[in-house]
Amino acid sequence: MKKLMIICGMLLMLLAGTATAAKSVMNGIGIYGNLVGNGTGTGGGLGLTLRYSSFPVLGLEWNVLPNLTILGGSLDWWVINEPLGGIFSYYVGIGGYAAVNTSGATSTFHFGGRVPLGLQIYPFDPLELFLEASPMIVFLPTMDWTISVRLGFRVLWQ
Repeated sequence: MKKLMIICGMLLMLLAGTATAAKSVMNGIGIYGNLVGNGTGTGGGLGLTLRYSSFPVLGLEWNVLPNLTILGGSLDWWVINEPLGGIFSYYVGIGGYAAVNTSGATSTFHFGGRVPLGLQIYPFDPLELFLEASPMIVFLPTMDWTISVRLGFRVLWQ
């Protein structure tokens, strides 16, 4: 099982190196919350999302729960970003995350790979609403897997 997880992780890293940039050239800034898990390893959280031209989408996340404080970030390349029709669109990407658990006497570093699958709704200009599910492979602190579900919005501009 451990060998399979290591092979999957290596494949994710190879794909990330060859993934094409997002097809959309819109810029955007927004906020998201984690409905299940989070994009940086552990717990819930609130995040800031930044999208600039064809660069990867950046998520900066704060998870402040009782007895737990995690600061982290995710970086995702959207390999596919296509319209579904009308106001709906979807994306599929590949990326990674890193986080530091700063609660307790010592800090713990978290690191892993992500495969974001998202649905976008554009109800009116310049607003984008998104729902994203991301299966994740955890490399550190221990080898594992998890899932993240984010719900948020971005304000877009050219």
